[in-house]
Amino acid sequence: MNSYVEHANISVVDAQKMIQFLTAAIPEWKVRGGGKIDNWFGRPIEWFHVGDDHSYIAISSGGKGDATHWTSHFTGFKHIGIVVPDVEALIERLSKAGYELDHRGDEHPFRKNVYYLEDHGMLFEFIEYFSEKGSERNDYNQ
Repeated sequence: MNSYVEHANISVVDAQKMIQFLTAAIPEWKVRGGGKIDNWFGRPIEWFHVGDDHSYIAISSGGKGDATHWTSHFTGFKHIGIVVPDVEALIERLSKAGYELDHRGDEHPFRKNVYYLEDHGMLFEFIEYFSEKGSERNDYNQ
């Protein structure tokens, strides 16, 4: 078995807004589980795992404020990248759900990518690959 990223854990003000964003982007993702913790370091939180049987995003409520804008110089993640089968269909789904495209990635013969800021200011990249070859998918010279 190869190593892989199973999940990322993020804290937000409104977990339901994040769940709505992720499930609008990726309709096959579901809330895999969730619960409440009455005292998470002095605060009550709700937590949810949103994804599929392979990977997920762990979402915790109880965050304060928005994420630091991705163009700033800060310590932390800049974006989370998620592979999808059809970027244009994703754009249409997110548009219908009220989300605006932040920006597109550079043109590339073997992939297409787009970026969205969700309601807490976190940046998500969605990538569609046009090749199964690692050498083409990971070509950074284009």
